[in-house]
Amino acid sequence: MGLTVAGYDVDSREQVDGRQRRDLRVYLLRLYALFAVFALAATLFFVAFARDRLEQEVQAADLALAQFMAAHILTPLPNDNQTNENIADWLTAASMGKDTAVTIIDSTGKTMLRYESGRQTLASQEWARWQRAIVHTALEDEAGSFVTTDPEGQKWLHAYALIPGSNGRLLLARPSQVAYAAWQRYTQGLIVVVTLYLAGSLFFWLLLFNRVITPLERLELFSGLVRWRGYLRPQERDQLDQLSQRPDQIGSLAHSLYAMAQDIEMRFVQLSTLLETARTVASSLDISVVLNNILDQVQRLFNVEHCAVVALDKRADVFRIRVSRGLSQQYVDQLRIAPSEPHSPSMRALRNQVPIQVSDTETDLSFAAFRPKAQAEGYRSVLAIPLFTLHAPPAVLLLYKAKPYRYSFRELELASSFGDHVSIAMENAALYAHSDERLQEQTRRLEAIVESLNDGLILESLSGAVLYCNQRALQWVGLSRREAQQATLADLVNKLVDTAVTPADARQKIEAAISGSGPRTFHLAQKLEDGRYRDSRIHMFDVTDDRGELLGRGQLWQDVTNEMELDRMKSSLLTTVSHELRTPLATIKGYASTLLANDVEWDASAQREFLETISQETDRLTILVKNLLDMSRIEAGMLDMQCELYSLNDLLLQVVQGFRPTLGSDLLKLHLEKGLPPVPIDLSRMGTVIRNLLENAAKYSPPNKEIEVTTQRQNGYVTLSVRDYGKGVPEELQDKIFDRFFRVDNRLTRQVGGAGLGLAICKGFVEAHNGRVWVASAQPGAIFGFSLPLDPAQE
Repeated sequence: MGLTVAGYDVDSREQVDGRQRRDLRVYLLRLYALFAVFALAATLFFVAFARDRLEQEVQAADLALAQFMAAHILTPLPNDNQTNENIADWLTAASMGKDTAVTIIDSTGKTMLRYESGRQTLASQEWARWQRAIVHTALEDEAGSFVTTDPEGQKWLHAYALIPGSNGRLLLARPSQVAYAAWQRYTQGLIVVVTLYLAGSLFFWLLLFNRVITPLERLELFSGLVRWRGYLRPQERDQLDQLSQRPDQIGSLAHSLYAMAQDIEMRFVQLSTLLETARTVASSLDISVVLNNILDQVQRLFNVEHCAVVALDKRADVFRIRVSRGLSQQYVDQLRIAPSEPHSPSMRALRNQVPIQVSDTETDLSFAAFRPKAQAEGYRSVLAIPLFTLHAPPAVLLLYKAKPYRYSFRELELASSFGDHVSIAMENAALYAHSDERLQEQTRRLEAIVESLNDGLILESLSGAVLYCNQRALQWVGLSRREAQQATLADLVNKLVDTAVTPADARQKIEAAISGSGPRTFHLAQKLEDGRYRDSRIHMFDVTDDRGELLGRGQLWQDVTNEMELDRMKSSLLTTVSHELRTPLATIKGYASTLLANDVEWDASAQREFLETISQETDRLTILVKNLLDMSRIEAGMLDMQCELYSLNDLLLQVVQGFRPTLGSDLLKLHLEKGLPPVPIDLSRMGTVIRNLLENAAKYSPPNKEIEVTTQRQNGYVTLSVRDYGKGVPEELQDKIFDRFFRVDNRLTRQVGGAGLGLAICKGFVEAHNGRVWVASAQPGAIFGFSLPLDPAQE
């Protein structure tokens, strides 16, 4: 019979305040059951004890009657009728009922007389045996009583006595139910009384349950609902109100509970409002949003018509309304409070750091200066709550009521607590605005640094989503930032793998690095869309917090093409320079050792030939060292250019004059444009360029093949080109032919000397003149040339 309201089961609570719960209904029912059992046990004990006493008394009475009758029987018997009448009289006098039998037997057990009042004894063998057993028992003693059961199962009470002057016996017999009829009636009456008593007790328990226990249970339920839910629903309020109408203690208790429920409900609303305010404070750091939400809570909590937050305007040095509810726009715009105002409730609250209330603006003398504004706005009560701020401007929360009102001490405490929440909101907003500004500045700096990296940086979450991808990485995979935001890291990696020279090997390296089974830093060779090659270093790393917990993963894509090229150039430099130095040094060493030999004397012509060879090889070493120095100056940007206007045709003729003996005058063909204007050039450096181009053509031209040199003016430039009829330069290598230490064919390297610096020096010197070098296929052969810009005044 437990009560359940809105999922709240009273009987489901096993403990109350840490103690084992005891149901009053069950407790009283147990007491009633215990009392009923005790009453029934006492009744049964009484019945058993009284029955034994009564049976003894009935047996004693029957024995006394039998002895009386035996003492008054005349012997010998005068006649049967007279004796029967006497017996009938005695039985009537003794109040013996019907079915009573009197039997007179002699000493042998022979029946002398039998008187039966009521039912006659049946004549059968079983009944005869039963009669003989009775007689036999009666002859055993002079007087006594006993109980037997006839063949029909009915019990009989027997009493016998010795007849004086004779050895005969008088037997008195009657059914037990007749003998104990009075006891049975008494027992039945007792049972009726006990039953009525128990029924009355049960009725009393039900009445107690209905009138006392059930109302108490409902009060307990309502108190639990108030404590659990914080309020009562309308139907529950009506039920509690009905209980409070009772004139007894239960009604008084219900009335107290009703008042307590109202108080708890109000406190619950206040608490929920404060919690909502705290949630609002924590949910947003926009001061305008926070203050507007707080004013909504103020109206709900204090039931005020108007409210506002007044804050200091530092520029004007006055307090103005920051946000408001219910106030007219004119009042909001016109309200100005000087910080030194002595009678303003707001300034008094700030100075005293306690809430200040004006219960009635019409009677409060300190409010006289502000009374016209109050009358115009229509409020009669003001409560000013100071807001304790450190970083935010000083502020006051104002509550207005249309009627005079005095706030209680509890309401003032609540107002102070609410003011603390507003203060926290304003402080958080002020600190956030300051910290957010600094954070945004730091974020912008960090993003600028990361975006300016020459390396690609990708950060991913634990689920594989791309959290950040800088512009350099986007360029590598050819995606826009919007496309990258919708892609996963696997998509970016797939695009990176697609550009690999060996995609299968690249994918294997990446998967091994991600799974941890391989190195997390590896190199990747890529072929770009424009045909260029790029050497990349991929580094994968984990992103963890200060406690070492994994937050995500990252990848760093670095372009190490220059580094790899530098390593290759270093190796090539060592190989080439060692090869180029070894030959002239060996020659110089050999001829010098030959000249110094003591066992051989050389004539003057042989010595001169040896010395000329030594001089030539020395010049060769000098040129190699000069080229290396020029290349280092070009790379370091330390070329000291001494430019002057000079004709390129004249410079070409000067260089060719010293070069023709080596090549042959008939194999060098010049095609010079007449009237070619002079250009600003460094004669020494541009002479080196022309000489290197001629030497390069001579090295790779077949024997007895011409070399053509052409000069011309074209599109604001003066151009010089050198064509050979050799094997030419493949198109895919034309972009690299001017790189340092680059040779078209290693096989040729073994046949033709050179360090691979001549064309690189040409490129450096020409670009220092703001020109450009180029190479083109001639089929057969190749054309190497350069273009120098004309002086703008000559165009």
